[in-house]
Amino acid sequence: MKILSRGLLIIGLLVLVGGGVMLAKNAIDINMLHAVAVSMRSAGYVNPLNEVLITAALASVGGLLTGIGIAMPKGPKTPKTPAAGQSHL
Repeated sequence: MKILSRGLLIIGLLVLVGGGVMLAKNAIDINMLHAVAVSMRSAGYVNPLNEVLITAALASVGGLLTGIGIAMPKGPKTPKTPAAGQSHL
């Protein structure tokens, strides 16, 4: 479980960093699109809606994986032994 927990944590953090990078890129693209709309000239800018949706999905998946990685148990499972005087059955 320790390897799975650490792996999910690392993957989740990497996805969150990727989402943050895409968020910064989308902010720049939206500002450029806004500048074009204000200046009333037509230019070949693409609609950044798909990238915004991908960024939101990456942030959600990254947060979920990070949370699972943090919440998973870190140590090995210890078998429970019955108390003195109790049977296994």
